Amino acid sequence: MNAFLFYLLQFTWGIIQNLAGFIAFLILAPTHKHERFNHAVITYVNAKGFGGLSMGMFIFMGTSKAEEWAHDTKIHEYGHSFQSILLGPLYLIVVGIPSSVWCNFPVFVRMRKEQGVSYYKLYCEGWANLWGRAAVKENFISKDMTEHGYFGKPLAPVDFNK
Repeated sequence: MNAFLFYLLQFTWGIIQNLAGFIAFLILAPTHKHERFNHAVITYVNAKGFGGLSMGMFIFMGTSKAEEWAHDTKIHEYGHSFQSILLGPLYLIVVGIPSSVWCNFPVFVRMRKEQGVSYYKLYCEGWANLWGRAAVKENFISKDMTEHGYFGKPLAPVDFNK
């Protein structure tokens, strides 16, 4: 998707999550590291246990993880950016709230840990992996993503040179 169309859709159809992301970006901008990732802006947050969060084109990621995790999380969160484009104002209901509950509620954290359920088994998380990989045209590299990134199942690499 070209940059003009990406930004147009984010700031019209996806305005709610992008406005929230932009405000968070402005608050964090003076004291946090940022980088561009394709058409998105990543802000690195140094908070214990913080993974990732996508609010439209604004992505927020933790800093205390391995390099493989960071690579894969950028792609995954970018996939959520495309869900924002598709769902627009429904994004928060269809993706944001379920993702937040799945990630943070102790009952689901405990279930994933005790039963070995992949974080990516939830529909919106596995879906973000597929969209992110297709948009970036890069494969995931971490063991967790390659073994469980496709809705809890293996996510086979794709040859993007075909």
